[in-house]
Amino acid sequence: MEPEVFTAPWAEAWCAELNASAAYREAAARWEGALVLVMQADPAMGIADPRSLYLDLHHGECRLARPATTDDTGAAPFVLEATPAVWKRVLEGRLDPLLGLMTGKVRLSRGSLAKLTPQVQAAKELVRSAARLATTFPPGWQT
Repeated sequence: MEPEVFTAPWAEAWCAELNASAAYREAAARWEGALVLVMQADPAMGIADPRSLYLDLHHGECRLARPATTDDTGAAPFVLEATPAVWKRVLEGRLDPLLGLMTGKVRLSRGSLAKLTPQVQAAKELVRSAARLATTFPPGWQT
């Protein structure tokens, strides 16, 4: 069965996909640090509680991806938050991650946009790799 979005098995699959991607490795060669992605709760979309993922990214390699802890969220240089509907649009390639940040659909709740902006190509490759995953979505996402 395909892993459900923003869960531990999905995070692990995403990390493996990133490590298999030459395009990501090249685009993220200068990226170093952790990133936390937060999917806000939305019971109508089948997300009863927030889901957070921690990614340890280092020069084009995903060293670790798993559900984020409170400590991860407090220590990560960058924390990005969005609703399930917005993450769905990002994962489907219908919303560019930088445009999402610029329009406030994706919120940078920790970190500096100025420091994140040089990593636009790496962010796009992160999203492209996530979009390639075989993913199950909660039933509310089909509406």
